[in-house]
Amino acid sequence: MNGLKSIALFLALATAFLFAALAVNQQQVALTFAVWRTPFTLSIFWWLLGALVIGVALGALYGGWMNVRYRFANRRLSKALDKAQQQLAAQKTQGAEKS
Repeated sequence: MNGLKSIALFLALATAFLFAALAVNQQQVALTFAVWRTPFTLSIFWWLLGALVIGVALGALYGGWMNVRYRFANRRLSKALDKAQQQLAAQKTQGAEKS
């Protein structure tokens, strides 16, 4: 129940911040990159929100990609460890038979 309350509080604060940022940043601007300029204007809030969404999406994609890479590396290392442990067990049994 405490988890739901904290989630609800976070959502309420995020919504309040969103509306406050929307109310303050109403100036219309067009972005300019070197010599290229966007053919339309949006308020600063929407440009910032778009940059945030793109950043979060790219961060999630990168995190997912790294997670997949680490999982494959972990699987490869686990197989190598199992093989080494089997070889060690086989050598121990051969050493015990010789004694």
